[in-house]
Amino acid sequence: MLSRKRRIEFEVSPASFAVLGMGAIAGMRSMAAPALLSRAIRRGDIGGPGIAPFAPLASDRVSAVLRFLMIGEMIADKAPFAPDRTFFPALVWRIVSGGLVGAAVFASEGRSRNSGAMLGALASLAASYAGERARKTNDAQSSALGNPILGAVEDKIVLTLGPHLLRKRG
Repeated sequence: MLSRKRRIEFEVSPASFAVLGMGAIAGMRSMAAPALLSRAIRRGDIGGPGIAPFAPLASDRVSAVLRFLMIGEMIADKAPFAPDRTFFPALVWRIVSGGLVGAAVFASEGRSRNSGAMLGALASLAASYAGERARKTNDAQSSALGNPILGAVEDKIVLTLGPHLLRKRG
């Protein structure tokens, strides 16, 4: 019997890049991705019929809690006692966070939530390890100020790039 070759197609769209970027943000700051997603849903930048399962993120209370957790994580990240981002519980949450945002962004464009979740989760996993490596390399080569400075740079990237990635396109 002859075997059939299967053709796998992967559509690259602006949503794909947004999910990759937001997954990377989740790898840097796990609470930032859902907080920024919540804000985007509230503003109407992320919407459509597919977003219904994510609608609770737009409530005033949930949005406020997520912002509070994001700010707390940004502060705690610079402390010397903060665990590595690849510490298992932290890594799992980063993967979940990236997957959540990926699913929501793809759903808002009528694409598969599962594909978005997988892409966001993989991006957050990669960014978690890359970010930890950058922070460890920097710590070994510089003074105790290196870690907070790199953390502040990451915060700037998150707060600048994140809202841009989730803005309404078109």
